[in-house]
Amino acid sequence: MLTTYWQTGYKRPLEQNDIWTVNPDRAAAKMTIKMQESFKKRVARGDKYPLLFALHETFKREFWIGGICQFFANLFQVVSPFTLRYLIQFASDAYVAQRTGAPAPHIGKGLGLVFGITFMQICQSMGTNHFIYRGMMVGGQSRAVLISVIFEKSMSISGRAKAGGREIKEGPETEAQHKDHIKEGKQAEKEAKKEKRKKKSGPKNAQDTGRGVAGDGTGWANGRVVNLMSVDTYRVDQASGMFHLIWTSPVACIVTLILLLVNLTYSALAGFSLLVIGLPLLTKAVKVLFARRRNINKITDQRVSLTQEILQAVRFVKFFGWESAFIGRLEEIRNREIRSIQILLAIRNAINAVSMSLPIFASMLAFITYSLTRHDLAPAQVFSSLALFNSLRLPLNLLPLIIGQVIDAWSSIYRIQEFLLSEEQEDEPKIDVAAENAVEMHNADFTWERTATQDPSDSPTKKLTKGELKIEKQAQKQVIKDEKAANKLKEGTSSGESTPDDAATLTGDQDPFRLHDMNFSIGRNELVAVIGGVGSGKSSLLAALAGDMRKTKGDLVMGANRAFCPQYAWIQNATVKENILFGKEFDKSW
Repeated sequence: MLTTYWQTGYKRPLEQNDIWTVNPDRAAAKMTIKMQESFKKRVARGDKYPLLFALHETFKREFWIGGICQFFANLFQVVSPFTLRYLIQFASDAYVAQRTGAPAPHIGKGLGLVFGITFMQICQSMGTNHFIYRGMMVGGQSRAVLISVIFEKSMSISGRAKAGGREIKEGPETEAQHKDHIKEGKQAEKEAKKEKRKKKSGPKNAQDTGRGVAGDGTGWANGRVVNLMSVDTYRVDQASGMFHLIWTSPVACIVTLILLLVNLTYSALAGFSLLVIGLPLLTKAVKVLFARRRNINKITDQRVSLTQEILQAVRFVKFFGWESAFIGRLEEIRNREIRSIQILLAIRNAINAVSMSLPIFASMLAFITYSLTRHDLAPAQVFSSLALFNSLRLPLNLLPLIIGQVIDAWSSIYRIQEFLLSEEQEDEPKIDVAAENAVEMHNADFTWERTATQDPSDSPTKKLTKGELKIEKQAQKQVIKDEKAANKLKEGTSSGESTPDDAATLTGDQDPFRLHDMNFSIGRNELVAVIGGVGSGKSSLLAALAGDMRKTKGDLVMGANRAFCPQYAWIQNATVKENILFGKEFDKSW
């Protein structure tokens, strides 16, 4: 089949009909609908972790088939070396009988042991392969479903949720709600101070207690949504593939300990104690590894962001001769990234070396203890026990890694769930096709949302020098002066429409830009031009009609469907003709 695809692709580009279709039961659209129905049902029921159990309900059959396969594969992996003891004992008895002339053991016993061990090895291999296959299938399908639901949610999320706030309903209890939000904010600040004393990474964002705004203030900007679709879904994919090793590996270790006690009596506890002591240390080292990886990701984000800024403004960089300055900044960030990666790889290699050697040292300690307690080192017990210790190598190597992956995936699922539970855009404006006018506004107020606060995890990790701190303080003073000037300008204007749009970008307690008391109508078949100076609110008026600004009061009636075409330059990756036709059929006379 691959040869056919290769031959077809060599002659011409592959088309959709050349490739086999996906199983309809595994189509992303069908699984997405199933997961969304389960998620909405659990949200309405008030479950604590609706997304986690919705994913489980969607993929539980294939998920647990893989877990059962891995469970029996681990059992066969442990029992097979133990059965080797009886095969070695059979060979020893046959050799002694041949040398001494005693009756030899029956050949059927030896053949049964050989076929039994072979059968267990085949079952172990099949179970492991099916576990990996089904784990990869569940991981890939869950990632596709999560990307789909995140994308759909990003199309309906409200501007207030994007800005980091949550809905505070108007009504007689507004003052009480406001006091509750102040109380929540103070409590969050106390918890943040406690967290800061525990960790040097700094406090988490406290809730914003401003009037009409609540939440952590971080918001769901496009960058965070893209991270959810790429990084967080990838973590869920990776953890789904190897999740069952978390509970099957301890079971395999317990069964191995029991069989080692049968082989070496209490001497096996000496070797096993070394594994018990080493496993928590390896787990802690893996946590350090993931913490360093997160720090490296921050440096990588700085480098990528700076590279994008340079490419986007490459004309200005060339005009002003800033190449050497930007190259120097890139080299400095890249050098820090390389040094951090070198340390990370050194720690990873040390962890791999220790985890690979632990079973060997454990078996040595167990055999030494067994010999010193006046026991004979019979070949059957020695080789069987050595095989049992070696069977622990894979679970001990993978368990710390899987624990770290599952922890990361859990935090990713929680973030995705938080995004999916965020506030959605309000209903579309009332459409009345029988209305006299195309657009009617009656005492309508609109507002932009506040600017989302930057996530502290995205901030640079490099500490500022005294000179840089001085420059930053001067810049902050200048920003305060600009804000005061903007406030004076806003107070001097007669209507909200003439307030500059730049006010929407001010952070802190500054109110975002708004449109007040909009009363006008636009008749059908009319061409209307909105005229005004730069920053007078023309684009905001169009955004209000398009639904990008949140309506806080009044009525907006549309007499027909609407389309908003902002002035963004773009072009399709196609021919000039296709860019002009834009998917429509070619009409030469037109």
